[in-house]
Amino acid sequence: MTTQRPTGRGRRGIGTRQVVALVVAVLTLVVVLQNRDPVDVYLLTVTLSALLWLLLVVVIAVGLLVGLVPTRGKEVR
Repeated sequence: MTTQRPTGRGRRGIGTRQVVALVVAVLTLVVVLQNRDPVDVYLLTVTLSALLWLLLVVVIAVGLLVGLVPTRGKEVR
């Protein structure tokens, strides 16, 4: 009689992805809480005033979108 271990989806516990996601979430929260000051952003002839953490979130979101564009539409093998 053989005993099979659960693999993949049947496993319980915290996986590597969950640990990494938790660490990233905590670091993001720290960055947001420490960067609440308003800053001026100069874009060509326009001056914008915004919270630094909001600008960081916008830049990260744009970076993620730019990074996802080349992979969109390609087949995964």
